[in-house]
Amino acid sequence: MPLFAPRNIALLVIVSAPVAIAAQATKGGATPAAAVEEFMRALADSNLTRMGELFGSAKGPVVKTKTKDYQKKIVLMQLFLHGVQAQTLGDVPGKDDMRTVTTQLTSHGCKVTIPVNVVKAREGWLVHDFKLDDAAEVNKPCDTSRRSGNPGQ
Repeated sequence: MPLFAPRNIALLVIVSAPVAIAAQATKGGATPAAAVEEFMRALADSNLTRMGELFGSAKGPVVKTKTKDYQKKIVLMQLFLHGVQAQTLGDVPGKDDMRTVTTQLTSHGCKVTIPVNVVKAREGWLVHDFKLDDAAEVNKPCDTSRRSGNPGQ
């Protein structure tokens, strides 16, 4: 009888699949820009669980640390920014071991550029914070004859 019979291989796959899925599910971004891009992709997909895995502090993602009212904050971000396209433009060192990723948000021809702070955690890079009020400006009416920015920018 072969050492790795088909039955043993199937058992190995079944036993290891949940571990692989759990490890992947809590992974942060590989780079500061990747964390922002993945977070915005999860936001666009209405994937609140993945948003919670990519949002957090140096202690870890909010789905693990159970930060107070994190679920409400995730839902509010998703509601304010659903349908918004995001493009990262670069990052610079921030304070307290953070990086600030300059991010351009676009919706219906309107563009807003915001700083998004990311932090390195054990799971990878996580979105730490951004000013939701500034980001929500992309959803306000704008003069689309201008190349970028909303009124008052």
